[in-house]
Amino acid sequence: MANDLELQNLLSAVTDALLEKQSSSIDGIVDRYAVPRQEVDNFVYLIRQLHQTLVGAQPSQRFVKRLQHDLVGSNGNLVARIRYLPPRVQIAAGLAVVAGFIILNRRRLADDSRREQQEVPALQQ
Repeated sequence: MANDLELQNLLSAVTDALLEKQSSSIDGIVDRYAVPRQEVDNFVYLIRQLHQTLVGAQPSQRFVKRLQHDLVGSNGNLVARIRYLPPRVQIAAGLAVVAGFIILNRRRLADDSRREQQEVPALQQ
């Protein structure tokens, strides 16, 4: 072979002929690319072995959705984002949310009690 492009074209032509089940067209490929028949036969054997060995696999829907989520980004709500985290992180996130609510409520109650102490009824003035 003179260069990589010619080799790629030869392999493509042989592969197409084999996939279309036209083994008779291999003689025309040998003539067109001016290569020894033994070299093409070696490629034919290799291509057939690859075709038998490499079979397509269909990923699960869960994998597809998770991959799309990872690649595109998260458009879901907070619960959907937390659901895919490890259990320890989920527990820590839940505790952080509960602690936040407790702190906010305590602060609100403290502010309300301070306001009540500072307010002076209008009749006492």
